[in-house]
Amino acid sequence: MHVAASLERGTYGILEFSCTSAPTVGEALRRVVRYMSLLNEIVDVTLVERGREAQIEQKIPGEPLGVGRHANEFFVAYLVVQFRKLTGSPYVPSRAWFAHPAPRDHSELVKLLGTTNVEFGREANGLALPREGLAVPLRTSDPPLLALLDEKADEALKLRAGPSRFLGQLKQALRDRLATGVPSVSEAAQALGMSARTLQRRLDDEGTSFQALVDGVREELARYYLRDGARPLGEVAFLCGYSELSAFLRAFKRWTKQTPSEFRAQGT
Repeated sequence: MHVAASLERGTYGILEFSCTSAPTVGEALRRVVRYMSLLNEIVDVTLVERGREAQIEQKIPGEPLGVGRHANEFFVAYLVVQFRKLTGSPYVPSRAWFAHPAPRDHSELVKLLGTTNVEFGREANGLALPREGLAVPLRTSDPPLLALLDEKADEALKLRAGPSRFLGQLKQALRDRLATGVPSVSEAAQALGMSARTLQRRLDDEGTSFQALVDGVREELARYYLRDGARPLGEVAFLCGYSELSAFLRAFKRWTKQTPSEFRAQGT
């Protein structure tokens, strides 16, 4: 929750800037739904209008606990924080819900959201707002910039077109296991409930390779942990599946043409 309130501007790239350039809350939320797969292929986000209420909801099909307590709460808290920042209003959701079970103490969550109407164990994360709230204008609206960003985001979606949920699931399996070392093809296949041969065939169909995905996930995690700034390089290397710091430093230089220290210094 506190990360959601202090996250640096631009963390979510084209998705974030497209949303903040939209004319209204509703148009911003529709872009969250439309472009979420640019950030995460396994998460589904929906915007539903029922009667006098609008509901924005996030879930992972087949994962009743969602993305885990902290990430579940982050998603909802981030939406609330951004609503307030972008509209200049003290927005309070009419209700909120979470996939994970109720924690022993959720007073901080209630304090941030501004409502005690909070439910847990819902197999999804979301919040509700009055339907007319979708029409609230954003102070950051920029129509010319929005048109350009939408064009770029749509191009990025086309490049990702195809059966991408498999890749999203495989990437998540890699993220979950890298801290204990890079899993083998057989171990990754087992995590997805398929044979190694099937996994290799699916990767061929996607036009990629297991090693390319491993490298991509490692780079993604490295950038994430380095932006955080609190972890020493040795720990970042370990969390990315490297047993030696020197190997991590060489890989990061290959990915970014920068050293980790240079990357951190410019706040990329």
